[in-house]
Amino acid sequence: MRASILLKIAALLLAALTVFLTAACSLTGDEAEETTTEPEVVTMVARPADTAGIVSFYNAAVNAIKAEKPGVKRTVWADVRDVDTGDNAEAKALIAFAEHFADALDDQSETAEYGSDLNDFLPVKGSADVSRLSPADVTEATLTDVEDDRYLYEVKLVLADSDQNGPAAGAFDFDADKSEILNTFTDYRDTVEVSDYDVSYNACEIYARVNKETNQVVWLKLVKNAIVTADVNFTGSLESMGEPRISFNPQQTQEYSDFGWEAPTETAAE
Repeated sequence: MRASILLKIAALLLAALTVFLTAACSLTGDEAEETTTEPEVVTMVARPADTAGIVSFYNAAVNAIKAEKPGVKRTVWADVRDVDTGDNAEAKALIAFAEHFADALDDQSETAEYGSDLNDFLPVKGSADVSRLSPADVTEATLTDVEDDRYLYEVKLVLADSDQNGPAAGAFDFDADKSEILNTFTDYRDTVEVSDYDVSYNACEIYARVNKETNQVVWLKLVKNAIVTADVNFTGSLESMGEPRISFNPQQTQEYSDFGWEAPTETAAE
């Protein structure tokens, strides 16, 4: 009888111990799941917090491109908005002017191989620098974490308005010689002549994604908003329109991607 009671008590104790151990294991698993975190990203420099710091961070990152000469792909495109036109005949001539201006700015993709001279591939042209911006050139500067890639920062800079000789214009030089652009109007000499034009820059934007661990740029986009004004001399059938001053807003975008910061191996090259 006593043995039977002892067996029942032992069975109850064993059952209780099993429940306790099961609960403990479950709790340990939950705690392990809750405390599991991804390793911290070790940034190369302290995160900049103000406009001066962000501009300095951007300058250092992009200027390393020309110094280290990674492989990079450039894509350029342009369009024109807000063409100031009058009646139908005038509109046709002015739109042709603006479209030819955009054609001169437009380009196809081009790739620079690793180790290539990038002085004329990126702004500032003919310089060892890509950027010479100062805090005074910038009206907005933000640095944020890229939502879908915790290893990247995204920098956004909005530049102060300037004329073509202003401090920000160097980074936003249209990649076309003025004489080349004017020569695009040769086909329209019988109706319109353009001898010169002026450019001012309005709210140009820069976007860059930078690896936090290496400070290497992985993507760069320059959005150049301009206002072009020119004295036009209408000739031939449009001579009665005289010599109006016209304006339009070209926007040129340069995007740099596919950065290759390491020299390709012989196997990869093959």
